[in-house]
Amino acid sequence: MINPKHLRAFHSVAHTGGVGKSAEELGRAQSAVSRCIRELETGLGAPLFERRPHGMRLTAFGRLLRERVDKAFAEMDEARQRLDRLASGPCNPRAPVFHLGLSAQRLLAFAETMEERHMGVAAERLGISQPAVSQAVREIELGLGLPLLTRTATGIAPNAAGLALAIHMRRALSELRKAERELAALQGGIGGHVTVGTLSLARNLLLPRAIIELLAARPAITVSTVEGAFEHLAALLHAGELDFLVGGLRPSGHTIGLAVETILEDTLAIIVRADHPLTRRASLDFPDLAAARWVLPPPATSTRTTMDSSLRKRGLDPPLPVVETADVAITGALLMESDLVTANSPHLFQREIGAGALCILPLALPVASRGVGILRRTDSQPSVAAELLMARLRAAAS
Repeated sequence: MINPKHLRAFHSVAHTGGVGKSAEELGRAQSAVSRCIRELETGLGAPLFERRPHGMRLTAFGRLLRERVDKAFAEMDEARQRLDRLASGPCNPRAPVFHLGLSAQRLLAFAETMEERHMGVAAERLGISQPAVSQAVREIELGLGLPLLTRTATGIAPNAAGLALAIHMRRALSELRKAERELAALQGGIGGHVTVGTLSLARNLLLPRAIIELLAARPAITVSTVEGAFEHLAALLHAGELDFLVGGLRPSGHTIGLAVETILEDTLAIIVRADHPLTRRASLDFPDLAAARWVLPPPATSTRTTMDSSLRKRGLDPPLPVVETADVAITGALLMESDLVTANSPHLFQREIGAGALCILPLALPVASRGVGILRRTDSQPSVAAELLMARLRAAAS
């Protein structure tokens, strides 16, 4: 495990190449700097430096950790700059939090408190006492010389400085988690963990296929998926909680700060059960759908937006659905058991269409394609495991 309190010493030795120079730079005894390095190496179970007569040289493990620590410290430097702009008074630029100079538990206690807006809830999530959470928050405030929240009868109300610090702190801690996984992978062959945010267009076929192929090639890798609305998943991605998102792409105004890669062009189709009355018509056109009863995703989704736009281009009013759901399983069950109609991606119902339970009506929606792709933070460096899964997604899409 990485103890954040030792990272400042590691970072200095990694960049100066010697304990003596780092001790002078940090204003600490050489023995204290050496002890930090030893404890880091013991916690990680890996040598970070080669000890040489004329200095310290990074090992492969050390180089990997330095890259992640550089990114973590860059996040905290950005936090310092933002606090200078947001805070009501001067901020202590040497506060320990800016070099993660507290225990991981205290850093997490602060971040959880800012997110949950309640110290009791944060304590319960971390399995520690509420006074310990309160002390962690207070220690960070005292170090900065700034108030970061207001205590209320129902919890706490973070101010702008507190929320900004929490975001950058979570990103920094995310870099350390990636470092731990990558170091473990380097020790035992390529492994690691990937956490993917998934939107509906990738869940049924694209992502499962990519995961299966990845695990067959790299059985030491593990994968977690997080489902939700785009806004929720984008917030988790910005906070460093996700490695990347995969699914239907959004307009550029929704993806500021994110790198967007289109891997597939998807097309909407009108889908019904195989023996639906509309399938028995000799000819079919869009006015024949006037009396149809629809099951559609909610208005804010890319599917619904594309559907409505396509119909307006034909001079038709978008339908008012009798059922709104983003759940593909619910939509499929409703289609097979009723005369409901949907507009959606055929690949989401590939198994049902292939089995003859559902079919596509011969009606082409104009300009009904939308991109499916990968989104990640522009300033992030994906882990090895995340890079491998993204490569499998590209292959599955092609």
